Amino acid sequence: MDIEIVSENKHTLHGLNFYLSYFDDVAKVLDRQDYCFIVGGWVRDRILGEPVGYNIDVDLLVTSDPAETARKFADRVGGSFFVFEKKGLFIKRPIIATVILNLYPYRYRFDFSQIKGRDLEKALIEDLKERDFTANAIAVNLDDVLSIGAKQTVILDPTGGIKDLEEGVLKPVSLDNLKRDPVRILRGFRIAVEKRLELTEEFYSFAEENRDLVLKSSAERITYELFKIMKAKNSAKTVRELYKLGILESVFPEVSKLREIKDQGEHHLYPLDEHTLKTLEFMEEVIEERAKYLSAELLEEVGKRSFLGEFSDLEALKWAALFHDIGKPDTFEIKEGKVTFYRHDRLGRDIFKGICKRLKWGSDIEGFVGRLIEAHLRPFFLRESMKKGQLTHRGMAKFWREWEDIAPQLFLLSIADAFASGDKEEEVEALLETIKRLEDFKKEVYDKKPEKPLLGGREIMELLGIGEGRKVGRLKSMLLEAQDEGVVNTREEAIEFVKKAYEKIREE
Repeated sequence: MDIEIVSENKHTLHGLNFYLSYFDDVAKVLDRQDYCFIVGGWVRDRILGEPVGYNIDVDLLVTSDPAETARKFADRVGGSFFVFEKKGLFIKRPIIATVILNLYPYRYRFDFSQIKGRDLEKALIEDLKERDFTANAIAVNLDDVLSIGAKQTVILDPTGGIKDLEEGVLKPVSLDNLKRDPVRILRGFRIAVEKRLELTEEFYSFAEENRDLVLKSSAERITYELFKIMKAKNSAKTVRELYKLGILESVFPEVSKLREIKDQGEHHLYPLDEHTLKTLEFMEEVIEERAKYLSAELLEEVGKRSFLGEFSDLEALKWAALFHDIGKPDTFEIKEGKVTFYRHDRLGRDIFKGICKRLKWGSDIEGFVGRLIEAHLRPFFLRESMKKGQLTHRGMAKFWREWEDIAPQLFLLSIADAFASGDKEEEVEALLETIKRLEDFKKEVYDKKPEKPLLGGREIMELLGIGEGRKVGRLKSMLLEAQDEGVVNTREEAIEFVKKAYEKIREE
């Protein structure tokens, strides 16, 4: 971008670089005497030349009442409106009024807060100097952006953010600013991975020395930053940094036990913590190249689930990768000279449930990721059955009955887990072959089964000459399972099956 330096704190750039059509609507709800400044991420990303994308966040400082301005703006553009009040002695902007506008596939968020002061430029500079990073402490006047002479739009940059961006650096405005709002520590890691910027050594040292400080932030704000990190393409590198600095353990104390397991037994090359981090790294690669591993039919619904408003099952898959073995430290035993982790899948599910409760992640992601953790060994069990020639219709039908709703994501997790375990090429190929057989069985047998038992309860009673009771219900369940497995396909086969099943029950 052709940025001209006007003075130490000011630069000029063509205003159209910052233009968004909704800014015209913002201007129309402001009174003539009021001013509005565009600040933060929107300005930073336009200077960086980042694509606008589908999730558009804009921070606006107004001299008017932010709640009233936001309400008028929401009415004008058809968005939803709410007010958030921050509490604390050092909070500069206690009221933030937010407007959300969903126009699929775009989602807009406009945050309005107030700026006060007789000397407006001085007040604006003070506000910018209290922000988190120099890259976010840059502002432009809305009037300049919208004016006919927008070619000479003035950019106010009191902390040297433009210079830092040109050098590819993400630098705190001050360490005291981070202390006042500790979630900014996580935000620094998030912005760095999103925008491909380098954090300073000063920031890393501060983050490590103050690793527990982030816990003073609300669960909701911590969650937002963590999920945004997971949404980035290279999130595994950032998670590894958080682990190395001890911040990951501050947020998730459960992770600390991963360090304890150095030997996972014959099926693993790495200690448990390294295996966990590698699973996340491979998960990113598998997600990126998922068409290489799974069919288009299996992948049809991947990436379409929604969690916490703006996140998907792709981010949820990364959490599943990070926590899939979280139950291992508490189930570690050595039996007959072999390392075992019996039932670590179920314990891991319960541990993850506790994490969700503590950080207020909600029941949707708790259920989805919890089920992935609980089921993450199933594809490997089926792989072993296939290698022994024991992969039966019954076993495959049971898999689809229990895990059909998460099967594609579970397959992706198992592939990443296999790579991170150091599985040889033939082992990975066997896993992919198992997945293919499961899919073929589903298409050719499982999906063609009748939805209801071929014989109803009354028909079973008449056929066998028995009255109502538990036996009838059990026979119906057995018949339905036989249909799932492709063993029974017609009414005649159902009659023969029920007769034989009843004789077996009587013998028992």
